[in-house]
Amino acid sequence: MKYPFIIIAIIITVTLNGCTSNVIALPKMENDDSVMYISHLKENAITALDLATGREEKVSLPFRLSSIAEIKPGVYMASVKEKESLFVIDTNENKVSPYMEIEAGILELKYDSEKGLLYTANGKSNMIQVIDIEKQEVLKEVSVGEYPSKMVHQGERLFVLASKSGDVHVMNTSTNNITHSFSVNERPEGLHFDGKNIWTGGHGATGELNEKVIAYNPETGEEVKTVTTGLMPIQISQVSGNSSIYVLSHGDHSLTKFNVDTYEVEKKINVGDNPSFMIADEKNLYVSSLDGDEVLVLDKESLDVLDKYAIANGPYLLFKGGDRK
Repeated sequence: MKYPFIIIAIIITVTLNGCTSNVIALPKMENDDSVMYISHLKENAITALDLATGREEKVSLPFRLSSIAEIKPGVYMASVKEKESLFVIDTNENKVSPYMEIEAGILELKYDSEKGLLYTANGKSNMIQVIDIEKQEVLKEVSVGEYPSKMVHQGERLFVLASKSGDVHVMNTSTNNITHSFSVNERPEGLHFDGKNIWTGGHGATGELNEKVIAYNPETGEEVKTVTTGLMPIQISQVSGNSSIYVLSHGDHSLTKFNVDTYEVEKKINVGDNPSFMIADEKNLYVSSLDGDEVLVLDKESLDVLDKYAIANGPYLLFKGGDRK
């Protein structure tokens, strides 16, 4: 064969170019530790927002993210509902790259850092997949109810909310088997475990408008408490194990804070139109407003608005940059 080394070099170059072309560069900001990254639902993009200076920079994506899970500080696994792939978002190296092929339909990701396992909820196949991150291998697929949309990982349990069938499935993460399941409110949304009870919210039965979050005994499925918060609550969170519980409701554009022990509402405020996602750090809460095209920074104790940033085209998922050491 003539020129074998030239042919080999061309093959290697094509291969490397093909791999490189799949990597998307994130905006490079001066201070990684003050950067908030924001995905969008109304365009295929990620915006990098420097919370210290207000500077923002956007990069286009060939897809829209459906869920993210932090693997380590500044590094996230991301899913795309329509794509047969998982992606790694590395804010330390400012890049988004393919991780592994997987069946399309992923709605939610949860990561077990102690075991190095990633759990995916697939709304198309109604399966939970258990993935070994290091080996990039699917260890098991577990069947659950219809349209698993939310998961909560706690100790040796993984709670899975199947929103169309209206039930919660409880998986033992030592065996990766479902131990039991129980019915919850109709058209549920949001899932949170407060150390004792599992909470859901949602839109409510057809023809009705739900304004409550509901606590269930995770062993028996018995309803134990309801708290009136806001219209159509979609996210229920705590910033630490013993903190107040925060509820984001997109029906009346509200954020409600209630006491975890007494269940009394401590404060309720209006946030932007159609709030869609909320995260927290040591001091603040951050809320994205899908139709209000803004991200709010709130004091987590008083819920006072500390800052507001205009972010066009449906800001959705929020995640922090930097290694945060």
